[in-house]
Amino acid sequence: MAEFSTFLATDSSFAVTCELVPGRGFRGKSIDSIFRFSEMARDSGQVHAVSLTDNAGGNPAILTDVIARELAEAGVEVIMHFSLKDMSRNLVESRAYSLMRQGIRNLLVLSGDYPREGSFGVSQPVFDLDSVGALALLKRMNAGLLVTTGNRTRTLEKTDFFLGAVTSPFKWREASSFMQYAKLAKKVYAGSRFIISQLGFDSWKHAELIAHAGRNLGLDVPLLGSVYLLTPGAARLMRRGEVPGCFVNDRLLAQVEEEAASADKGRKARQERAALQVAILKGLGYRGVHIEGLSLTFAEVDEVLARAGELAGSWQDRLEELRAVPGRPYYILQGSARDWIAGTPLRLTVTLKRRVPSLLFWLTQALHWLLFHEGTPGHRLMASVTRAVEPHPRLVRAIYRFEQGSKQALFNCRECGDCMLPDLFFICPESSCPKHMRNGPCGGNRADGHCEAFPERMCAWERVYWRAKRRDLVQSLQFIVPPRDWRLYRTASWLSYFLRRDHQKSKITLPRQLP
Repeated sequence: MAEFSTFLATDSSFAVTCELVPGRGFRGKSIDSIFRFSEMARDSGQVHAVSLTDNAGGNPAILTDVIARELAEAGVEVIMHFSLKDMSRNLVESRAYSLMRQGIRNLLVLSGDYPREGSFGVSQPVFDLDSVGALALLKRMNAGLLVTTGNRTRTLEKTDFFLGAVTSPFKWREASSFMQYAKLAKKVYAGSRFIISQLGFDSWKHAELIAHAGRNLGLDVPLLGSVYLLTPGAARLMRRGEVPGCFVNDRLLAQVEEEAASADKGRKARQERAALQVAILKGLGYRGVHIEGLSLTFAEVDEVLARAGELAGSWQDRLEELRAVPGRPYYILQGSARDWIAGTPLRLTVTLKRRVPSLLFWLTQALHWLLFHEGTPGHRLMASVTRAVEPHPRLVRAIYRFEQGSKQALFNCRECGDCMLPDLFFICPESSCPKHMRNGPCGGNRADGHCEAFPERMCAWERVYWRAKRRDLVQSLQFIVPPRDWRLYRTASWLSYFLRRDHQKSKITLPRQLP
């Protein structure tokens, strides 16, 4: 196989990657099948890389670092899923250097699925960094990480990672759609050099992603679209919301189950659907496809690619066949997929603002403007008081206790000491989001906007977006927030704010405003 980054750099290239899912244990069928598939893919010349998942679905599995090294030694180009759910930032750095030493360069950086399994119960999630923060760290490592030990500062040897990220255009509500695109821009600015879409079954969303990201947001990175060979079992899981971020409606589920009643148990039908996805994605201008499926075999991939070639001339006529959407789906662009393909001017869908019926929000917002908003007399007064209080530990402790008690009662405060409440319109990402997302939502929230991990809760970023839109401040959500500094844990965030010890000191703005 040719080097994946070199292949994608060729403008006329169309990459094919395949996702393989290791199981638990260190040997057996799930491990052996990965090597068989990879060797056939290498020899075929049609597949340009295989990707290895990292505890997919929040379930434990063998760490793929060793498998990746063995595949690389056999001449297979590997994309490592680099999931943050189980890693602290120290482990991110350590593991990345280890992979670099083994010659593994292609990293698909993602926050990861919330844990669902583990020995002796469910594992504790980590989520110390989100995908944006991890990309920024890995980008710094590529430039040579500057480290300080005692009084000595030195630059570590540069790494050479080819960094990728994931985005999900398959969001069906305004807030989820807007924030996914805003976070996509952050990922590209933070260091992602290719993007793979999450899987979905709506050709309009495929068209929306490439049109909006390229022509509206100006994101000049190769896009690969996910293609899934949908079996009845997988369709039922997706319909129940048990595959994070993936949606199948009742019509598609019924169709897949009907196909499974045929003599070949639906094999030809699911291959035809996948081939149509490949043809549509290539026709839309995607730079490749990422093929997935339960127990995926190379024979299936081979047949899908062959059939996709036959469909190359008719993909526009079959756009409506691939439309598994919920009732009243939201699209961030006005018009239809055919309008966006035709190159007509792209206009954003305009919607009305929603009311924010929260007295707590409006009161805390007013208090913030009185005492915390930079440049006001209240802010100058509080900054002076903070500087006077800082040398006195008893006063500092009293302020911490008062702040923690009030915020615990009002916001279920987790005492991070690096408070994001003013930035996120008084929605706390530590207590309201199980993944502690500070730069935007994960890709796992459900079609109705509810949380991946706790379906009874609305995604925190749904509420953040509407509070921002109500005040015409959606643009303020589009800066990159550095990860929290754990030195501030269980300290007074008010003091850190006025002394500029929190995330303010290194706030990074995007190079230009998004629509």
